[in-house]
Amino acid sequence: MRRSLNVIFGAAAASGAAAARDRRRLVALFLLPGVIMAVVGFAMGGYVSSSFVVGILDRAHTSESRALIARLEANEQFRVRDYTNAERLRIAVFRGRMNAGILIPPGWHGGRNVPVYLSSASSTAAIVRAGIDAELSGLARGGKSLDTPIRYPAGGHAGSPRVGFPYTAPANLVLFMMINGFVLTLPILQLRESGLSRRLLAAPRRTWELLGMLAVAPAQQMVAEAVFMIVAAWLFFGVHWGDPLGLLLITAAVVCLGVAIVLLMGTVFKTRQQAVSLGPWIGVAFGMLGGCMWPLEVVPPFMKILAHLSPASWAMEAYLGLIFDHATALEVVPDAAIVFAFAVIIAIFGILRLRPQLSR
Repeated sequence: MRRSLNVIFGAAAASGAAAARDRRRLVALFLLPGVIMAVVGFAMGGYVSSSFVVGILDRAHTSESRALIARLEANEQFRVRDYTNAERLRIAVFRGRMNAGILIPPGWHGGRNVPVYLSSASSTAAIVRAGIDAELSGLARGGKSLDTPIRYPAGGHAGSPRVGFPYTAPANLVLFMMINGFVLTLPILQLRESGLSRRLLAAPRRTWELLGMLAVAPAQQMVAEAVFMIVAAWLFFGVHWGDPLGLLLITAAVVCLGVAIVLLMGTVFKTRQQAVSLGPWIGVAFGMLGGCMWPLEVVPPFMKILAHLSPASWAMEAYLGLIFDHATALEVVPDAAIVFAFAVIIAIFGILRLRPQLSR
């Protein structure tokens, strides 16, 4: 047993050293996910909190206009910035620096006839509009703001909007773990093409040692990438991942899923060219289905049902629960268990197919 573990650990050390010397692999593991997380996060608003930035140009300077500004500033969902030029306010909304712009006309004394700039390309426009309408309604009623929960086509999450870096960070983590699962099959394919696997199986070693050697390389790369993305999102984008134990649990499940995909797809792809050309697209497709590209709350009901066929949807639900809903480790256990179940089933199919293929 000890000798077998030494063989596996030796393979892990050799794989790690090879990865450290391969600049293209380092770019794919660390630079590319970080850049995509930053670009997509800024495209979704770039928030480090659940608040929206609203620009206000007050031309009325009445007690009602000051009261409206005070109500918006007191709302934890909004961050208010003052403007003195209507054109600059409009351009700021158009370019995405503001989620909304409010132009209070001269002589305004309450009511809903307030021009509001919103970007039609923003997925959060309806949410911001509903929040502003709630404050206007509360001001008109002279009391508490109306409760206007946001409902989605699929009947999903109706609390604080899941946008910005707190969404794109876990989405990219899950997405790249799945992409790696399809791409990191190259060592298995190389063994099959070269015929070296037959000689390894003929050596006085157990089959599980060879499988362990094949699994340890992608596992350590995925762990390194996951840790890097979690720490980078926390340090540079202010993402608070929630319960550390829950984070460890679901991340371990996602890494196991990626390794299981490696073992299975190493038997499905025929050549290394197929893995490189088709693997990323298949990973992206499963990621899209599972909500790595957009929140599942905004998709039609039938798409939300289909999303459950992708393990990415269960992983995303766990991560988003930790980040947005402050879920505990115990509360994300069901989602993590389902991801682990996907990993076990995929790994079993992969191992059953891999042994006869490596011996050919």
